[in-house]
Amino acid sequence: GAFVEATAAREVRQKMEKLGLKTYTQVADTSAGKRIRVRLGPFATRAEADKAQSRAKEAGVAAVVLTL
Repeated sequence: GAFVEATAAREVRQKMEKLGLKTYTQVADTSAGKRIRVRLGPFATRAEADKAQSRAKEAGVAAVVLTL
């Protein structure tokens, strides 16, 4: 997710960490201003990333798999 408020980013990050997923944040400059991105990973394989994506979605958090 990408959040304006640090509190919202922290809440999602904590929710994912309670599921046992590694998280980190990244501040991005967008045309709408600064956003705090909550990222999961890194993952060694695509299968691991897909599994984490499924767990996030089951917890009500939209997720996409990106190759960085």
